[in-house]
Amino acid sequence: MILERLTLTDFRAYRGRHVIELAPRVRYRKERPIILFGGLNGAGKTTLMLAIKLALYGRHALGMGTSKSAYHLFLRESIHASSALMIRSYEAFVEIDFVYGKLGEQSHYSVRRAWSTTGHQVREELSVLQDGRPLALSAQACQGFLNELVPIGVSELFFFDGEKIAELAEDETGRALRDAIQQLLGLHLVERLRGDLRVYMLRQSANGAQHDASEELDRIQSEYDESLRAIDAEQEELTHAQGRLDDLVAEHDRLDLRLSERGGDWGVSRESWRDKATALTDAVKETERGLRDELAGIYPLGLARKALVPAFEAAAHSLVTRSQADANDLLVSFATTVKAELDGSASDTIDRLLDAALRPVASPKTRLDVSHRALGRMEQAIRHAIPESEARVQRLLQTIETTQSELDAVTLRFEQAPDEATLADDVAELAELAKETRKAAVEVAVRKRELKTHYRLAVDKARTLRDMHAARSAQEEIAQPIEYAERSRRLLKDFRRIKAQRTISELEYEFGAAFQELARKDDLLANALIDPLSFSVKLLNREGRELRKAQLSAGEKQIYAIAMLDALARTSGRRLPVVIDTPLGRLDSQHRSNLVTNYFPRASHQVMLLSTDVEVDESYYKALSPWVSHAFEICYDNAEQASSLHEGYFWRSRASAGGAG
Repeated sequence: MILERLTLTDFRAYRGRHVIELAPRVRYRKERPIILFGGLNGAGKTTLMLAIKLALYGRHALGMGTSKSAYHLFLRESIHASSALMIRSYEAFVEIDFVYGKLGEQSHYSVRRAWSTTGHQVREELSVLQDGRPLALSAQACQGFLNELVPIGVSELFFFDGEKIAELAEDETGRALRDAIQQLLGLHLVERLRGDLRVYMLRQSANGAQHDASEELDRIQSEYDESLRAIDAEQEELTHAQGRLDDLVAEHDRLDLRLSERGGDWGVSRESWRDKATALTDAVKETERGLRDELAGIYPLGLARKALVPAFEAAAHSLVTRSQADANDLLVSFATTVKAELDGSASDTIDRLLDAALRPVASPKTRLDVSHRALGRMEQAIRHAIPESEARVQRLLQTIETTQSELDAVTLRFEQAPDEATLADDVAELAELAKETRKAAVEVAVRKRELKTHYRLAVDKARTLRDMHAARSAQEEIAQPIEYAERSRRLLKDFRRIKAQRTISELEYEFGAAFQELARKDDLLANALIDPLSFSVKLLNREGRELRKAQLSAGEKQIYAIAMLDALARTSGRRLPVVIDTPLGRLDSQHRSNLVTNYFPRASHQVMLLSTDVEVDESYYKALSPWVSHAFEICYDNAEQASSLHEGYFWRSRASAGGAG
């Protein structure tokens, strides 16, 4: 997108018709992106950016919550009027011409917003030309077309002033950045669409409900709406209470840091460290007693494991040999008794069978008189009791080592702990602050509980409505769209989460690159990490440690804000012009030089700077001149009470403006 021309007629300080050429020009065979506007405070610089936004967005240029009556009052007061005029104008208009490229094709657009007053009435007209032909749309449809072409949430990342920079720079809660990211990602539209789908589902269900349930449905719906209003009111109270709690916590952290710097780990008294050391000493003694008990048991037998195993095997072999011998003796005794009762041939048969049945018995090298029970106890000790005792001993030794290390650390902390008397005043202040913080936390908890109650009531009503609609929804063509709508709501929820995760990673990279170009070498801040769920920002110094924003200087905060705006703009993927009002406020010379040389020339393919003579002075103008396409000086005539523009920049003549380089 390239802004080609801005036309003002009787708009605020500009009397009559003013045509301002904005397209970047080619000088010395090089297209230069910067169009510089210079003017003293009150001359009408901010009016130019306001005119661009007003032409594109109408009422929403003043803020998303601007009422129609407030907007009409603004339009009425924006028609140029001065005591020097004999005849006052009752109409005005702003017009912006620009080129917009999409899918490789460029179109020329001319947007004209005019208004006039008659008595107490304000009449507004919006017309849009595309390639010289008017769009065959109503004014409302034309506005919708412009909102889709250049979304207002995205434009705020490209058209900004010192207030926007200060808002990001001074914001301690992260709300400003969270709103900017949500505008960038279009998450507010996703939530609105999910809400619209919910309304659609309720209406579709109501259409299918039976007539005799309409009164009950109306009553439940009324109670549900009342619950939603109560939720909004309670949410506002919670936001206020949470803000106070955040402020108290921040002050608590600041005092905590100061005390830490003065006295180390002041928060734990010497007595508490002594108590902890005593407890750890008792724990070591108790563990040592357990170790002694274990060593007095079966554990020492494990030291003779190499001797125990062969002894066990020998005892087992001796027991088996003795059992076989006893069995053979029993067989021989039985055979002798039987042969005494039989004749000679039968006795021979018994001898033959007996020889076959008897088992050979080897004579053991060592004969051990061990019972089966004793052998079992020996096996239990070798295979289970001794290894388990060894494991317990190792655990006890490890416990002693760990506890002793912790005892050494606690002893060191006890020795280093400062005397609380030296910090009495600060400790008392911190205690009072902690008391206030607890009160604020209780208030927040109460508000959350009340809000939860209202939410629960609203959920109950919503469930009742859902159940009543579901019970009376007899038509398949009604139930199916409701199911599709519910699936769509779940899909939008997943889309929001995935989109945020992907975009935040890109935003962190773009911020790091932008900040490194704008920061000084001695700046504390080096990078920032953004939580993809809450969009809270963690600031990091050059060693990777976390910084609080309160630790940054005013200049560092402003450089942080400009780098974040630049990163947001680049992450948006839109090639839009950048318009900056009062760009160098509250910056020291080195930060200003970095901004002039490293940011303005590359901020976009078209950059409009609205500056005073003390911001872009002669030295900075000279540094910018290789990238300046042309410049305008805005002059306010006190006698005429009107502003006018001419090419040039304070000390630069019309002929030489923008020609350096």
